[in-house]
Amino acid sequence: MKMLYLVPLFLTGLFVVHALKMMRFYLVLLEQKISVKEFLFLYIKTTFINLLIPFKLGEVYRIFCVVRFTKCLQIGILSVVLDRFFDTFILLLFLIPYDLVILHGLTWMTGILLVFLLFVMLLYRMFEPTYLYLNEYMIRNSKSKRGIFILSAMEMLREWYDYIKDLIKGRQYLIIFCSALGWITEFGLLWLISRYDQTAFGLTEFADYIQSIFSSEKNHVFIIYNHFSMYILFALILIFLCFRFLGRRKK
Repeated sequence: MKMLYLVPLFLTGLFVVHALKMMRFYLVLLEQKISVKEFLFLYIKTTFINLLIPFKLGEVYRIFCVVRFTKCLQIGILSVVLDRFFDTFILLLFLIPYDLVILHGLTWMTGILLVFLLFVMLLYRMFEPTYLYLNEYMIRNSKSKRGIFILSAMEMLREWYDYIKDLIKGRQYLIIFCSALGWITEFGLLWLISRYDQTAFGLTEFADYIQSIFSSEKNHVFIIYNHFSMYILFALILIFLCFRFLGRRKK
């Protein structure tokens, strides 16, 4: 049996990767004061669905779960968007230099991620001056029901903006650090898989792996990593459900 010593390393690496990703998302939701047990189950089940459904469409389910738990739509949407934003930021630090130096041009996936990042940054930067101008204009020049409706909508968007502002203040560097360390660990984990499978793995294969996350073309390393992760996460879900059932039986 070949290279069995890599199995405990793989399991340790898998634990570290998900611990860092979980910490990043926990920092995003820190103000909601979710208990560690509840958050752990939330992360495990939403990550499992994210691996099960292609093209990262499982993020919709994550939004649904966060909204259901916090009873707040803005927290559900913004927490997932911000988690994706910081994750994309770290990815682009690797993908843009790789595409420009090795491929001599941006790939379609890097372009889409870059547009997403710039779009979120643009919305954030332009909101406050636009809000102040429109708010003053509507108060002075509109007294109709339509104007009141627009002012109400703007106040709701202001609450969303304030939530983002409070979240990233002081915590953004911790979130970025967790994301960067998570991707570095994941690279090492994929290298271990390639060693076990006796295939080559380097920057080119890592770029292919990232692209396979967002496309229907899955490389061999991605399939192995994805299946192992799903098996372990599904087992953890069953364990959580068993403990929850036993706890209700005792009550």
